[in-house]
Amino acid sequence: MKHLGIGYRFVLFAVMVAVLSSCLDPQPQAPALLEQAELLMEDRPDSAMRLIDSIFYPEKSLRKPQYMQYLVTRVQARYKNYRSVAEDTLIFAATDYFVSKNKDPRRITLAYFYGGCVYREQEDYTKAMQQYKEAERYAAKTGDTDLRGLVQYNMGDLLMEEGLHAEALEQYKTAETWYRQSSVNPDEKQAKCLAAIGRMFLLLGEQDSAFAAFHKGLELAETSGNGELQSLLAQNLSIGYKESGQYAEAEKYLRRSFALEIDSVELPRYYLNFAQLYFGMKQQDSALLYINRLVNSINHSDALYFKASAYSLLAENEKENQNYARAFEYQKQQMDVLTEIMEERKDRSVYEVRQKYDFEYLQSRHNEKLLDSQKWIIILLGVVMVVALLFAAYILRKRRKDADMAENLNTIREMNRDLEAITQQKNTDLRKELLWRLNVAQKVVELNKIMVSGTKNSDSLLKEFNHIVYGTTDI
Repeated sequence: MKHLGIGYRFVLFAVMVAVLSSCLDPQPQAPALLEQAELLMEDRPDSAMRLIDSIFYPEKSLRKPQYMQYLVTRVQARYKNYRSVAEDTLIFAATDYFVSKNKDPRRITLAYFYGGCVYREQEDYTKAMQQYKEAERYAAKTGDTDLRGLVQYNMGDLLMEEGLHAEALEQYKTAETWYRQSSVNPDEKQAKCLAAIGRMFLLLGEQDSAFAAFHKGLELAETSGNGELQSLLAQNLSIGYKESGQYAEAEKYLRRSFALEIDSVELPRYYLNFAQLYFGMKQQDSALLYINRLVNSINHSDALYFKASAYSLLAENEKENQNYARAFEYQKQQMDVLTEIMEERKDRSVYEVRQKYDFEYLQSRHNEKLLDSQKWIIILLGVVMVVALLFAAYILRKRRKDADMAENLNTIREMNRDLEAITQQKNTDLRKELLWRLNVAQKVVELNKIMVSGTKNSDSLLKEFNHIVYGTTDI
């Protein structure tokens, strides 16, 4: 049945080819896109997000470990681009996978951390903190001080959002300690933490500690050469001094922040800050100067929250000057902006729904193509199986014929052996008979000699014997 086994192996091979063909990656470049997105995540999160969005069928295009990493990277990219991650609950499946299968503490840390970010957007702060705590535990196993600082800083943000400013302060301090050990831009990371520490001190009413933190942060930002961070800390100092009534210092650091700002888009915001400062200082002429600049530039900005604050200040200024009609007009514009903010939030939700729909549509299109290809594969498989069965039947029939021929040949061989045996037996019997006759002849010759020698009645006896043996009476 050797040939029959070959036929079945041929059928099995055809089936395997068909199955493998139906499972081909719908997007072969998906692993490379994921890898590139991970490389760009820290420095260019917007580019990383575009790469992640271009992976339209991750479940089929990626192997399971890659797909689980995709789930984490997707939340990471969305979070860094300020997009909602509240619905990205599949990350919890990735967390379970990495904990049970992968065992890589870094991947587990990131999975828990961004799982905490998902719960945080869902405003489930208890579960968010549980996820952050797990991330903290696994981050300690990585030896990565930057990762530990990231977790601690965001734990501080979470506590701050819950109004637990003293607890948040301790987390920011811990984060600053870890960032102090960083091998990549430690001054910048420390300065960022000190800005947060200063804000917590302000909220706790500890102004001296707040100013100390801001000043130290500003020094580190100067050491790092990061102008944007210097501008931020100078602005924080300005706010702190303004709230404490130290307007001269507030103006000094606001101007310093303004001098460090290189983005012209931020100019209207500075006009607003200067106008608010001088409005609080009761310096109407200076306030009016920046209010006029603000009025001329407000429509050049697309920042809706800034515009809402600006219209609020303008309405208050007109109310102070008893220009109630103008004040009412600015209040109306403020309400229009607030309405636009609400619409934008709604549009963002619609965008998320549409993105989900587009993703499902691409999956549906791929499934249709896959079904069409599978249909032809099934037809081809049917043809292959029919051919294989016919081939197997042919092999079986040939095998049976070969078996019949072999059986007939064996029969002939047996018959030949029997004939040879019979012939050999007959030759033996004939030889014995010939030897017997020869022996008889010899005896007769001897007898004749005796009888010829002259015994009585020998003639008659000899004739009788010859007649019996030879059928003749001659001597």
